[in-house]
Amino acid sequence: MQPPALSFQPGDLVACSGTDWVSRGIQLATWSPYAARGLRFGPSHVAILSESDRGLLWVESTTLCPHPCVIRGERVSGCQAHAPADRVRDYLAAGGTVDVYRLTDINQFDQKERRLLRRILFRHFLWTPVGYDLGGAILSGTRAIRWLGLLPGADLHSLFCSELVAAILMRLNRLNHANPTGFSPARLLRTLVVQGKYHRVLSWSSLCSFEAYFHE
Repeated sequence: MQPPALSFQPGDLVACSGTDWVSRGIQLATWSPYAARGLRFGPSHVAILSESDRGLLWVESTTLCPHPCVIRGERVSGCQAHAPADRVRDYLAAGGTVDVYRLTDINQFDQKERRLLRRILFRHFLWTPVGYDLGGAILSGTRAIRWLGLLPGADLHSLFCSELVAAILMRLNRLNHANPTGFSPARLLRTLVVQGKYHRVLSWSSLCSFEAYFHE
């Protein structure tokens, strides 16, 4: 069942924490004792919500999704789109957690920006195959590489999850322009929360809590 329209909004970010060893490794590598509450152990994955002819879609770059992309009709490695409820259930059924972060009131997208978000995602990342950037994902969580200025330049022909979202938010002027490869999921969310651009509005830690939320 697709969640009610008011539950998600275009521009929402969905921060997921998995329980597999890859997800745990990402969280440990990007842990910070100085982060805002709830983000000391940051998420292992992040996606963005956008409008489409099919309703709101969860757009992400990943290699770990078991569902075919609803735009391309097949399983892909890299940028892809899915029904939000399906992806929330994937994480919760495996014992993970899901948090929804929303633009603060002063930073909300207007209708023109919502259309631009949709156009960018489809034109540049969904209609044209964009692969997964494994090397960038590994480097983004390596603080020494970033501090020493050794990050490679961004290549938007292959992207990992937070690199995709960072590039989109920079284009829409909700994130300071920089090298999107330098943003792990944890660093991206921490930056957006500290800057007052996003705040957490929903959190689920079990499949039961998610299903109960939409049946109240």
